[in-house]
Amino acid sequence: MLHRSVVLIVGLLIAGALGSSAQAQPIRLSLDDVPLATALAEVRQQAGLDLVYAERLVRDRTATCSYAGTDRSEALRCVLQGTGLAAERIRRGQYVLAASSGTETDDAPPKARRVALSGYVRDAETGETLPGAHVTLADLQAGTTTNRAGYFVFSSLPPGPYEMRISFLGFETVDTTLVAGREAATIALRPTTLSSDEVLVRADSGNGDASESRPPGMMSVALDRIEQLPSLGEPDLFKALQWTPGIRKSGVISGGLSVRGADPDQNLYLLDGAPVYHPWHAFSLISTFQTGTLQNTTLYRGSFPAEFGGRLSSVLDAQMKDGRRSEPSAVAGISVLSGRFRIEAPLSDQTSFMVSGRRSYIDKLIGRTHPVTDASGRRDTLRTGYYFYDTSAKLTHRFRPGHRFSLSYYEGRDDLDLRLPFDLSLDFSSWLRPTDLFFEVEQGWENRIVSAQHQLLLSDDVFLTSTGYYSGYRAQEKSFVQPTTTASLRSDYDVELDDLGLKVQADYHHSVAHQFQVGLHVKALRFESTLDSRLKRSSGTVDTLSQESPLDAVQAVAHVQDVWSPTPKWSIQPGLRLSYFSGGDHVHLRPRLSVRYSVHPRLAVVRAAAGMHVQYLHRLRDRYSLAYDLVTSRWVPATSTIRPASGTQVGAGIRSQPLPGLTLELSGYSRWTRNLLVPADVFREKEGFEGPGIEVGALRGQFARGDERAFGTELTALWEQGLWDVRFGVATGRTFVRAPERSGDRWRPADLDVPLSVRGAVSWTGSTWEATLAAEARSGYPISVPVARYRVGDPVEDPSSFLYRPQINNGRLPPYLRLDASLGYRFDFLSARWTAKLTLFNASNRSNVVDRAYLPTSSGVAVDNQRGLPVLPLFEIEMDV
Repeated sequence: MLHRSVVLIVGLLIAGALGSSAQAQPIRLSLDDVPLATALAEVRQQAGLDLVYAERLVRDRTATCSYAGTDRSEALRCVLQGTGLAAERIRRGQYVLAASSGTETDDAPPKARRVALSGYVRDAETGETLPGAHVTLADLQAGTTTNRAGYFVFSSLPPGPYEMRISFLGFETVDTTLVAGREAATIALRPTTLSSDEVLVRADSGNGDASESRPPGMMSVALDRIEQLPSLGEPDLFKALQWTPGIRKSGVISGGLSVRGADPDQNLYLLDGAPVYHPWHAFSLISTFQTGTLQNTTLYRGSFPAEFGGRLSSVLDAQMKDGRRSEPSAVAGISVLSGRFRIEAPLSDQTSFMVSGRRSYIDKLIGRTHPVTDASGRRDTLRTGYYFYDTSAKLTHRFRPGHRFSLSYYEGRDDLDLRLPFDLSLDFSSWLRPTDLFFEVEQGWENRIVSAQHQLLLSDDVFLTSTGYYSGYRAQEKSFVQPTTTASLRSDYDVELDDLGLKVQADYHHSVAHQFQVGLHVKALRFESTLDSRLKRSSGTVDTLSQESPLDAVQAVAHVQDVWSPTPKWSIQPGLRLSYFSGGDHVHLRPRLSVRYSVHPRLAVVRAAAGMHVQYLHRLRDRYSLAYDLVTSRWVPATSTIRPASGTQVGAGIRSQPLPGLTLELSGYSRWTRNLLVPADVFREKEGFEGPGIEVGALRGQFARGDERAFGTELTALWEQGLWDVRFGVATGRTFVRAPERSGDRWRPADLDVPLSVRGAVSWTGSTWEATLAAEARSGYPISVPVARYRVGDPVEDPSSFLYRPQINNGRLPPYLRLDASLGYRFDFLSARWTAKLTLFNASNRSNVVDRAYLPTSSGVAVDNQRGLPVLPLFEIEMDV
């Protein structure tokens, strides 16, 4: 009931604040042929109205009015009577004055007709649209963002000119004047200074950023600045996101992104509207999102709008580039891990395309096979083949302004071929010696996405977006284990997930005060897993197993939301999301609410949000058998016996720009999650040859239903001044989990609980050189420490030793500290622009403890520390033609 109380309190505060501003107060006007400007100033002061008008409209006009009462609109009407002007209410307490049309009467001035002010925001260099650009009406103190087609509109405005500000991350801010009632304008933003007769570019307005209107937890990713941050060889979106407080890798070597202590499977990744189910290469070292192919990326942490759902923690919404419309462009680059290229070009004035590719080449350098020989001359072969690749393509056709169609394609795959001649005791000294005991595995996992988007401007204030997509995830594992000379285990395990969906969304811009959105999303899901295994216990005993686990589900979602701006200081976004999932016939209605209050547009903007979310998919991995599911994890849908996970999140924050170039943001959050699946036996390891099988019921039996709670604070500071860019972030938070079926009501630290995390980076960018120094420090991850050792067995024979660990995560690894440095140089050569970059990962060569194992021995307990990567010099060079 706590989350309902919080939402109720927020609603009461909003209602109270709005109500207090509208309380009636006596108004007394006695004006006799006074200048209209003076009369308007008087009614503005007494009635507390926000009046917007052009000075030329009131010049040389007078007002005669006698009024006593409490009705603010009647007082204004009295002042304007006989002036030839009409007052058009834009929202609560805010009016725009315009010339009247028609003939006046003694009762009231006729209303001016309402028109729309609309336009498109584009990249001046490439001609591509800029979705997510901020557009502000300076006079009305109203703002909006462009949609995925780069379109914006302010509806129901009186005709006339309006001062506007258009800004987009990484581009110069443009101040200009547009006229309401005319055709949609096109505003081109440039990364460099631009000036003309109608447009004035300012580096800093001093009036705050239009991004103040964003909900709490939302952030736009500056794709052009990602390359400044250290990464493993090449600019990487997920590496850059980890410099945001509250976001980190769930594991140092492998593991997905953890947002505010949540598990990686609680994040939704969208690429041109299609979900990506495994967005990682190289065992989670590199993301599948090629930074150079993306036009716009938005991350929602915590509570997100009703438009998005299906996950509990965060949403990453990425849009691929349409391709340059002005002139062809080609980019090629090579790093220590992979080589890549990207081509963008126009096919006609209305059509453009983008195509890119990337492939790792370590397997080409070191080879896939390595012969080894022991002292007796016996030969064997060590196999270490691994590579990944991905390719992206997009074709976009614009029939006319406001009518656009695009077709996107993505395919990525990882392939591993490994043969290690060593026994299962992991005696590493035997790796390079022939042996009868060895382990072989062939792994492959891939994503394939096709997305078609159609965008149509039905009228000035109604925009329709339709998206049809297919997203497929595949994983295959073939393994062969020979633990003894007579016993062996061979298995073939496959996992498939197909997601075929259709989204339709309509945006209706009713007025400056209301922007409505309604949407429908229907998708069909297919899950299929197969297993064929052959267990040879001895030369005459062979067991075979063949299983198949197919599942199907249909999900339907409808959502509605409104961006309501009752006054220039307030913005309220309520929403509802209704979902149905056929697996178990689950139906959920989930509310969303976000609120923004601008105390001062530059010094203090306060935001708060609350939302309830539901997730119908769980990502699990078999914890028992060595025969299958060694690396691959598996998505499992909700059923009549597997309940969907649900959660509630509440967040609040304040943003300030106290000095030019300095932005500070402080936020806090709290999260409650139910019906998570946590391991029933935390200490269970893959040590048995025969597992329970791949049926969903058998897999579910390895997990218990659990609850999770988390809370924390995040502080972000960004200072940009001249050639310098300094960013600092600190996050404090706790994440706890419990499994009532196993441990009752006792809470324990979650595996991803990190009480303190600090990150900082200093970047300098000159005309040809650039340098960055970055540091990360955080608490160590929780770990279960044994408190005793005991032995079981026959006293005559050698008994077995075991560890006694009565509590889970009762200890913690040492603090983690890493320092990275990078140096880049840009130059022109052979009619191309070149960029060379050297990165030192873990420049201080600190030996961090990233994991720890406790092993029982005959005399005590041995501690085995797993260390992180040492200092790694990484080089990258890129050519842009």
